[in-house]
Amino acid sequence: MAFFISLMKPLAYLSLPVFLLRSIAASSPTGRYYIRQGVYVSSLVTVAACSIVVAAGMSAMGQRFDVNFVVARAFYAVTSRALDIEIEVEGEENLDQRPAVLMMNHQSMLDVLVVGR
Repeated sequence: MAFFISLMKPLAYLSLPVFLLRSIAASSPTGRYYIRQGVYVSSLVTVAACSIVVAAGMSAMGQRFDVNFVVARAFYAVTSRALDIEIEVEGEENLDQRPAVLMMNHQSMLDVLVVGR
């Protein structure tokens, strides 16, 4: 029983901020906005930090031109699940034609997420 308690105690301490943030997000639209923005930025920083290792590995394997694609897709995968955001792309069948130039006008922070999709 002591072993079980020694496992559950750290989990209880770690889950306290999660419950606190969820209660703030449920009670206030402003709080929900700032919490979601914090999750977005923290996932951006996390994926960027991990992408250093991915870029080094892919460059060593000779696939250095695919690094941006892999990092953008990883960011979309992490952030869309964390924030429960789904992006629908209209005309996705036209993206298979190469060469192509994709342009974004950076109207919001979500542009990075759209490019990842």
